Amino acid sequence: MVVNSTTDIVNALVSKGVLTEEEGALLTKGRTDEAAGQAKALKKAGKVTVSDAIDNAKVYGDIRARYERRDGDVVSNNNINSDSNRARYKITLGVETTSGQWYSDLALALSSNGRSDNVSMGDGLGIGTLGTSDQGAFTKEKNGIYLKRAMFGYKPTEWLAVEAGRMKNPLYMVNAMVFDHDIVMEGAQEKLKYKFGDTNVFANLGQWVYTGGGIQANDTQGTTGHQNLVLAFQVGAQNAFIDNKASIKAAIGDYNYTTRGKVTSGYYKPVIDATDVVTTADQQIVNNLNILDIPAEINYMAMDGIGTRLYGEYANNTDSDRYNIYCANNPTHCGGNDDKAWLVGFSVGSAKDLKSWEGKKMAKGDWFANLWYQDTGAFALDPNAVDTDIFDGRLNMKGTTLKAQYNATDNVLLNFTGGWATRKNDGYGTTWTKADLNYNLKEFELYQFDVTYKF
Repeated sequence: MVVNSTTDIVNALVSKGVLTEEEGALLTKGRTDEAAGQAKALKKAGKVTVSDAIDNAKVYGDIRARYERRDGDVVSNNNINSDSNRARYKITLGVETTSGQWYSDLALALSSNGRSDNVSMGDGLGIGTLGTSDQGAFTKEKNGIYLKRAMFGYKPTEWLAVEAGRMKNPLYMVNAMVFDHDIVMEGAQEKLKYKFGDTNVFANLGQWVYTGGGIQANDTQGTTGHQNLVLAFQVGAQNAFIDNKASIKAAIGDYNYTTRGKVTSGYYKPVIDATDVVTTADQQIVNNLNILDIPAEINYMAMDGIGTRLYGEYANNTDSDRYNIYCANNPTHCGGNDDKAWLVGFSVGSAKDLKSWEGKKMAKGDWFANLWYQDTGAFALDPNAVDTDIFDGRLNMKGTTLKAQYNATDNVLLNFTGGWATRKNDGYGTTWTKADLNYNLKEFELYQFDVTYKF
């Protein structure tokens, strides 16, 4: 390097007595400072810079196109079917920044749905409605741009990070049985991790605002506007063994919905059949939810380049009053106390090592397949939070799902999803919140084909 050549020359002149040591040190320092300034300027020129206070900024996002079919057999005397065929797309655009121990994440998406970033092609055109059209074909006004995430965080040490705003869900999940992957949390959360020997211990705490933000004079049953929080606590550990060819990871969590029956004046009602007069609001109420959640997985490199995963999850709504209140008001429609949900699955795919397999770091030509069985009770989970694709976003369902992915390039992903499910308990309906088929179902099938471009 130039700095080293200059330093060698100055040292040679000092050794021959041409320069004093003080003069040599002064010349060397000047050249070193100049080179450091040039290096810093070159480094900043290669970054996306927001301000001088920002150390680094990264733009990221993805664009996905999807074809989807949903088939449902409706509970009714007519044995009618409810089907949906549609082309969909989603776009996410975000930027992450770091500034010393502080960091941020800001992201935008197209859909206003909290559990889905998808937009259906052709929605909102109005063509064919009594021969009228509101915006005409291919309108640009059918979609809006919505805030997906807006958070900042502070990481004072390697083992602690504190975040506030609208944030990614920090919980360790083996699947989306309890919370849809698209859900973001609002409020505050803390993430802790520490290593004891070969064991990585972690904890996630959340203080999330679920509903409401107003102030009211009392706190009685049925008070509108009462703020409902979800207080989440999860602790777990991960350990590798068999010469880093295998690992086990498990956690236990508790998610407490604090304002049990005070969000609305009603109580949770899983619909009975297609003729019952039950409003959607009756299925959305979150009275008496306190969810115990236990996810776990075992990863194993079966051979060079092939990873496997055996995983499962168990959830239990430990507040039995959710069932008791419903049963007291509906004695003729009172079935079993379906307050539990569980799944078990197996994955196999290409991976260069255990760490890349655990983190699902995939490159061109990599693939994986994931098969699981899931069973969700009518009173077990929050119906507003479960995955909108698997089981059409419903409770009181059981069935099998297959997912497969192939990376055409490092950043172009091809995906297939197939799901087959039936109603779990015929004494209740298949509770839904903004389900795509909007009927009480006996059976359900899902088929999705995706192409995703990441940047």
